[in-house]
Amino acid sequence: MKELRQYWNSLTGAVFLAAYALMIGYQFYVGNLLAQNGSVSRLFESVLSMLMFFIPILTMRLFAEEKKMHTDQLVFTAPVSDAQIMAGKFGAAWLVFGVGSLPLLWAVCVMAGYGCFQGLTLLGNFTALCLAGALFIAIGMLVSACTENQVVAAIVSYVILLGMWSIGYLQAYLPQSLLLDVIRYMSYRSHIQRLASGVFDCSTFVYFVSLTALCLGICCEVLKMRRDG
Repeated sequence: MKELRQYWNSLTGAVFLAAYALMIGYQFYVGNLLAQNGSVSRLFESVLSMLMFFIPILTMRLFAEEKKMHTDQLVFTAPVSDAQIMAGKFGAAWLVFGVGSLPLLWAVCVMAGYGCFQGLTLLGNFTALCLAGALFIAIGMLVSACTENQVVAAIVSYVILLGMWSIGYLQAYLPQSLLLDVIRYMSYRSHIQRLASGVFDCSTFVYFVSLTALCLGICCEVLKMRRDG
């Protein structure tokens, strides 16, 4: 609740929600309405490709601001564990992200009204949005916990997300090998594309859940080091 109040009472939450809603509306208007394209996957692909710019705005202040203002000691002396601190911040950020994604439901309803409705594809795209959002937030939280500068946290988070997106393009320049398989698996773009096409692969869920858990686990260790230090 503390984190949610800070989002609602600060410019961070307002800027994120406004920019995110504007981006969804623009992509829907240009990519679907003007182009007379009823593809839900196209809309979600455009939105997911832009999330790497917006999620760092949401996560940059989670730990960096407290560390810079030296208010983190108030959190560390509270009767809660590091895991609870991390879970509270993650849950608040993910909830704000979910609220910001609500305009997508309106866009989907408009397309469904024109007969453009594919249940399995729609479910896959919403699943990809939820899993990718959770992973992006976990990465942003980890970076924010490692610095006290919000701008640095946002830039580093963006660079990491962009790198994980674009690493898949190396496939065209590498011969078939174990390295190629690793690169193909590490690119979240390929996993998102499978979900967007309605293919629910176990390896995709393992990818997102394991990386999210790994980032949150490392974040807990960073918090523990700061508490002990």
